[in-house]
Amino acid sequence: MAKRPNKKQKRPLAAGVSRPAKPARRRPGKDIQLAPRTVRRTAVLVGVLAPLLIIGLLAIATNPDYQGLCTILAVVVLMVAVVALMLIRSSGWVVWPAVFLGVLLLVLPTGALRAQLISHRGVDTRVVVTSAHSAKDKTGKVSWTCAIRHEDGRPLPHGSIGGLGCSRSSVGTTMTVLADPEDWAPPATHDEDLSFRGGVVWVAAAVAVLWAALTFGTARRALRGRGGR
Repeated sequence: MAKRPNKKQKRPLAAGVSRPAKPARRRPGKDIQLAPRTVRRTAVLVGVLAPLLIIGLLAIATNPDYQGLCTILAVVVLMVAVVALMLIRSSGWVVWPAVFLGVLLLVLPTGALRAQLISHRGVDTRVVVTSAHSAKDKTGKVSWTCAIRHEDGRPLPHGSIGGLGCSRSSVGTTMTVLADPEDWAPPATHDEDLSFRGGVVWVAAAVAVLWAALTFGTARRALRGRGGR
């Protein structure tokens, strides 16, 4: 009994005809081939413009009226910067330190700049505590937030404080807080360590420098790996 021909078996080519070459598959983890000029321009945008834009947005976020919107925009800028950094060099370990430094850039500036602002131009203001609200975290620790107004009854912009001087028993009492005459930053109590919090500005600046160094170092490695000059 004759065997059936195997359908998977390739038919022989005619004499003088060569089989077409298969398209080369891209190896996983290989860098995306951007032009050297594009790599350099992207590195400048990611390394310099991105941290400046993030810190600028978070500086505006020192005003609670704009904090939500500016924080969201800063997160979007960071995501775009990380994607652009991966386009420069998609392989290797660069994404993890980039994400770590980016998170620090998002967390540090707002509180530090707010402390610097209120410590430099804040003035002693007599206020009255109108209400107190408590909140409990996952560890069971209770924290209080108090609403305040001027002693003469005028409303105080961003009129809420926390800290040791705020509890249920403080409702109706009068205290002195540091208030921003321009009504930009929220008030702060005298028991807050504004000098320490304001010093974090230098940490945020150091993180921005590390971000720039990481970006330009990544671009240099990517260009060196492809022989770019």
